[in-house]
Amino acid sequence: MTQIIKFLAIITLVGSIAWLVSDPGFEPALALVGSISTLVSAVVVEKRSKRLARQHQSVSNSSMGIQAGGDVSIGNSNSDEHAK
Repeated sequence: MTQIIKFLAIITLVGSIAWLVSDPGFEPALALVGSISTLVSAVVVEKRSKRLARQHQSVSNSSMGIQAGGDVSIGNSNSDEHAK
């Protein structure tokens, strides 16, 4: 989805640059700023989603894995000092 948005933003950027060169004014400049901001935000969103998906888990055959989306602390509940 972000690939389509980036592609359309690039096409809009090229079109708005051509429009600004041929007819300088407020509207073409506003279109240029809008297309640049769309392209930048699409790149930022794509980088953020790739960074969040970098979680990896390795579990041996006799173990059980827990997926929590963050840091997980697992201990023995019998030796927990806060449970007393």
